[in-house]
Amino acid sequence: MIVKLTIKLLFILCSLGVSAQTTSIPDQGFEQALIDLGIDSDQTINGQVLTSDVASVTSLDLSSIAGMGNISNIDGIEGFVSLKTLNLSDAGLFYYNTLLDLSSLTNLEEFYFGGQGDMITNSVSEVILNNNPNLNLISAIDNYPLNKVSLKGGDVNITDLDLYLGYYDNYSADDYTHYVCVEVTSSSQANNQQGNYSNWQVNGYVNYSENCNLKTFSSNKVDVQLFPNPTAQQFQFKTKEKVKGIKVYSLSGKEVLKFQNQNAYDVSQLPAGIYFVKIETLIGTRIQKLIKN
Repeated sequence: MIVKLTIKLLFILCSLGVSAQTTSIPDQGFEQALIDLGIDSDQTINGQVLTSDVASVTSLDLSSIAGMGNISNIDGIEGFVSLKTLNLSDAGLFYYNTLLDLSSLTNLEEFYFGGQGDMITNSVSEVILNNNPNLNLISAIDNYPLNKVSLKGGDVNITDLDLYLGYYDNYSADDYTHYVCVEVTSSSQANNQQGNYSNWQVNGYVNYSENCNLKTFSSNKVDVQLFPNPTAQQFQFKTKEKVKGIKVYSLSGKEVLKFQNQNAYDVSQLPAGIYFVKIETLIGTRIQKLIKN
């Protein structure tokens, strides 16, 4: 009996040991890319890679690997603990994701996420890099859906940073400039290049803010009609664009309601006052003031 229990215990411990040595890669497209790059040593689509395969990788370039829509997310990227350079440009990545959180990559120095102008090659509207003290380059020029880069909190440790963000289109009927909101700890210091922001360089179109939730990025591109306004019960809106989501914020910038795209939006439970309705579409974001009676 003791021998059997010992064997079972050893089996359980061995199983736990094997599990601890793997990193989950749930997206098949991402795992295939790791196989193509020679990183996934077992060369098999099985939803995981050896942690030892990814832990020592310092540079990951997916720009020439993935095709449109092949990779819906890069869950498991947190296992790349030594990563210094990440290139996701022009890869058609994250077709179903709107948020890309890279804050776990604390050794990251360079991040490339360039797009192809008004060609929608991904749907990421926000990138989080608020725990990356070694960051010195963010290059995401012509990334049409990208609206926000969050550096707030971690930016106090970044003294040298080059930002290549935004998009300018002078070929359409109306000249159009797409600004990216960069969320920082002190927008006044960032705008005046003071303190640890003194060596930050902006190349492109950037707005610094301490709260990007209420920033309007693409108002001249996204046409929205919101009604009735004022309202006591619900509101509706009209737009020709494909809507991804609707959020309602208080004057202080706190999110108070969140909706999927639908015919009408109930705000009857909100106290009377002024609110902001943030409407996110595939080509940008529009914010409308709403008066609640």
